[in-house]
Amino acid sequence: MQFSNLVSYNRRFVGKIQTAESIRISVKTDISEVLSVGVDSNVSSYEASKGEASFYGKTNVKLLYSDGTTVNGQNYNADFTATVSGDMLDTDSKLTFDVATVETKVETNANTATLTILLEISVFAYVADSTPYLCPSEGVFCNTDSVEYLQSANVVHLPLVVDEELNATHSITSVLLAESCLVADEYTFADGILHVTGSASVRLTYTSEGNIVTDVLPFKFDRELDAAGIDTDSQLRILLTVKNTKVRLNLSDDAANTLFSVEIAASARAEAVKIGACDIVNDAYAASCDYEFQRKSIVLTLPCGSAVERKRISATLPVEGGKTPISAINVSATVTNCTSFERHAEVEGVVQATVLYSTPSGTESAPIELPFAETLNVDYLMPQCKSYAYAVVTDLTVKDTGALQADAELCFVLESERDAICNVIVSAEERPFDKASLPAIEVCLAHKGETVWQLCKGLHMSQEDLLSVNPQITSPLQEDMRIVVFNKI
Repeated sequence: MQFSNLVSYNRRFVGKIQTAESIRISVKTDISEVLSVGVDSNVSSYEASKGEASFYGKTNVKLLYSDGTTVNGQNYNADFTATVSGDMLDTDSKLTFDVATVETKVETNANTATLTILLEISVFAYVADSTPYLCPSEGVFCNTDSVEYLQSANVVHLPLVVDEELNATHSITSVLLAESCLVADEYTFADGILHVTGSASVRLTYTSEGNIVTDVLPFKFDRELDAAGIDTDSQLRILLTVKNTKVRLNLSDDAANTLFSVEIAASARAEAVKIGACDIVNDAYAASCDYEFQRKSIVLTLPCGSAVERKRISATLPVEGGKTPISAINVSATVTNCTSFERHAEVEGVVQATVLYSTPSGTESAPIELPFAETLNVDYLMPQCKSYAYAVVTDLTVKDTGALQADAELCFVLESERDAICNVIVSAEERPFDKASLPAIEVCLAHKGETVWQLCKGLHMSQEDLLSVNPQITSPLQEDMRIVVFNKI
């Protein structure tokens, strides 16, 4: 009997941890009121060891505040570190991180704002599992299954910079906040180059002649990324994450100052896997012996596919009298649940934003939440698939209709995978018998429902030998029948 070793990679949930950051931001003028705080965090690197992983990340804070006279904006970057434990982790584990902001508290003192930020980080890992299995062996009759598995997995973070010249709808006096989002619509990979085409959207909040204006400016982008670290025949799934957005005004003395340049620094997370196949023996016998097997069930994770779909949601919210909505800023979306069904997925979550209002006493703000429950139609989905959805808010507008009318456009990125249970034989013990005691020719009774494999195993002969003298046999048998057996001594 011959055994081999199956090394398969599986994507597993390691754990969910929370970590707190304390960030101190100093500005030029005293802070009268904090109008809005936006937080974007992502993990930039990690080190995995036996049983744990330490990781490092960046937090980009977008602060909008009033000094009592004017509204001002401030960007600030901070670092954070954390550790996650998991028995399956080792030095070869490939990790991915999903970071969500759970809570943000702000305390002010003169020109200083102290932020306490609570992050919730979900950690997944591609880990290698090694299992011995019985493979086809010479001189042994074997029944096999062809099994697909992940023979390799890698996670690569590729730097991505998207820049564009855009025109605002009004003359820009000063920029308060710059937000952006990126979505990969299509991507191809060849010769170490990842070619990404997608949609970008910049949400620019600025002052113009004393008024606060927010423009949402969409555009397309096309970039080639150096992906030499990814094997050529890998299957990819790509997720784009914005790190920060920088704006440079193109000022002119003899024209309206509407033109500006935007630079979006992002990361393309590429999860690259290779799918292999092997023949695994599920049952075996020999001409003069049976076997007693020790079996083991293993789980093999396989990707189902990716999908991108856009949806629009609307909500009408109450608004206090005397307040006129200006714009929505620090916009984000969180998916709280994603469930797979036949050919579709149900995705639930919430869009979060801060609405700026014009009031007789100045500018005020209030947070809003827009819950959503959407159906994404995906042909390849099955109930046994596990799906993960990410939501990007590509547009959010608010207007006064006697109430607050909020309309949002969301882009959902859906990734799915499935677990396949595989039963393998990890050891075999021979149970020989004396075939010389059998008669040279005998007639046996075969029962309805039996397969050719079951008959041959019970008779310890090859399928070719059995069918050569019993060509009428079908598998499985449609009725009881007598068969002729020639025992080779």
